[in-house]
Amino acid sequence: MKATTFSFPVQQWGTLSLEPAGPAPLPGFPDAVRFTGQESQGAATAPVEAWISPTAGELRQRTELGGLTILIQRSELPSPAPLAKDKDQGGFFERTLQTLPPHPFQPWLRELTLRAEGASPDLPQDAQQTRLAGGRWRLRRAANPSAAEAAQPPVVGAPTGDEARYLAPSPLVPFRDPAFDGLIRRMALPPGLSRWELAKRVTSGVFEWIIDKDFTVGFASALEVCRTPRGDCTEHGVLAVALLRRLGVPARGVTGWVGLGETLGLHFWVEVKLQDRWVPVDPTFDQVPASALRIKLGDTDLSDLGSVGWEGAAFALSGVRWIPEGDGATPSRADGGAGVRIAGDQVTAPDGSRLRLPGGRWRLEKGVLSLGTWTVEAMPRPGEAQLRGARRLAGPRTFREGWWDAATRRLWMDLGEGRWLRLDGVPEGSAYGVLDQLTASASTS
Repeated sequence: MKATTFSFPVQQWGTLSLEPAGPAPLPGFPDAVRFTGQESQGAATAPVEAWISPTAGELRQRTELGGLTILIQRSELPSPAPLAKDKDQGGFFERTLQTLPPHPFQPWLRELTLRAEGASPDLPQDAQQTRLAGGRWRLRRAANPSAAEAAQPPVVGAPTGDEARYLAPSPLVPFRDPAFDGLIRRMALPPGLSRWELAKRVTSGVFEWIIDKDFTVGFASALEVCRTPRGDCTEHGVLAVALLRRLGVPARGVTGWVGLGETLGLHFWVEVKLQDRWVPVDPTFDQVPASALRIKLGDTDLSDLGSVGWEGAAFALSGVRWIPEGDGATPSRADGGAGVRIAGDQVTAPDGSRLRLPGGRWRLEKGVLSLGTWTVEAMPRPGEAQLRGARRLAGPRTFREGWWDAATRRLWMDLGEGRWLRLDGVPEGSAYGVLDQLTASASTS
């Protein structure tokens, strides 16, 4: 059997060549036959399995993209059991994860150095990612916008020049669909906002819209996410790009790896254009600008699924291990909490932020920060699922708010300016005291 098909996500014609492998009944389809063969799209080929019923048509198709199993099937069929190789080795994303040493203020780091062990991929360089000698890379958090950048207006009317490519609709970001009108109204954007203000509001809006942080979604279009708010980093990214372009802000997607806690793994985030530079933002974690510990492999205009580079990211990650290290030039490296200073009841983070609790006893050991018997860690903004079951508390004197989980005795605090703190092991009575007494001052530089 041969078929010529057009893939809307990839925007390419493809050729499917199949041979029958014998009867393979599926639930509700006793006459199903299994076929094997390959699919060709441009210069790329991939093995394919297909289940076809002579009376009902195609029922299921399975192929692979960069080690990621892609399965499409009729909605009447039950969810398939995990493949044997996935049971033994974990899923695709699980197999790409690497372990990082702990650092209590990792999301607040301004810069750090990573050393690549193994086959280091060819990475792009920009203000956030610079190659050093010896397979080392300096990673930096993007600088906050200058006054001129912060005031730059969005594009009105037909875009021109290089920005046109990053303001165009596509099958992945079809932002002209009326479905996006309701989501934009929900964000209640006042008129006259600059590109940067729109980037901040869209980043937070997408984070809040996608309540179901579901890692089983493969790669949905922005329209699908607009209608059904569920998905992982790719769904956050494509929806943010679509909304930003709809509002006149040039935006593109980025494929790479991000550090979160003690894990480094595949990730997808967004960059917005401010004058002559691209600034990373991350709607998955509501970070504007995005955190420093991220390795960019490449960017995409999201014209089609093939432009995303997910397959290249899978292969690039398989041959290298990233080791945080210090080079004597920066104290804010991510090994063992370096750059953290404790003086009495005050602790200073590598970026200059200070936390103080009167009478508090801070201790740093092997990258873990504790306050008495409680562990303390800077975190990205928690999602609704993380706060489910937690109670909102307020300090009795200051009325400062936090979220406390009775089952885990975990307290989340919003310190402002996108900084969140999590304290583990805090009794309820002590949680009220921490909300009243813990002071947090941001870096002045």
